[in-house]
Amino acid sequence: MPGARRDLYRQQILAAAELEFARSGFDQTKVNAIAETAGVALGTLYKYFPSKAAIWDALNSQRMDEFRSAVMTLIEPLESPFEKLLASARAEVMFLANHPNFLELHLTGGLSWGTAVRGEHARRHAWQSGMHLLGNLADEARRRGEIRDLRPSIVASMIISTLQIWMTEWVNSNRDRRADAVADEVVEHLRICLAAGG
Repeated sequence: MPGARRDLYRQQILAAAELEFARSGFDQTKVNAIAETAGVALGTLYKYFPSKAAIWDALNSQRMDEFRSAVMTLIEPLESPFEKLLASARAEVMFLANHPNFLELHLTGGLSWGTAVRGEHARRHAWQSGMHLLGNLADEARRRGEIRDLRPSIVASMIISTLQIWMTEWVNSNRDRRADAVADEVVEHLRICLAAGG
């Protein structure tokens, strides 16, 4: 039971941190606000995480692991690397729509997907991991003639920037359409921009 209780407290703290970071941004969020939202004493929080940065890193690592798992499940049965790229973009839209506080962190919390490579360790690692996956798929799609002859890093960056633009517009429009409609728009845009002969 102690292991289950420990995991429960850890998850409570991470959920509270995600909410507080979304509300106030990383810099303005106070650790005592996270503890209060989590319903734990400040001392209890520090038993699990030595600093606000450690909470931040754990949150980003957990979300990236969840996202990668969702993407891998979705793309595994697909044959075409281009379709895998498009499915990855769709998965990102749906993942962020299902984690609105995490989405808020990336849109208003001072984070930019385009500059995350310069971020803290966990964020930088998550960024590099995602870019590596997209870059490998882009390279394979290019070699098969499925997409235009672009550098894989450019293709990966185009996908990330497209996601940021569409998700920002969706949030700014008060989520005026369903997330799957946004995903359809993203996929169609990327298909037009990247398809060979396009």
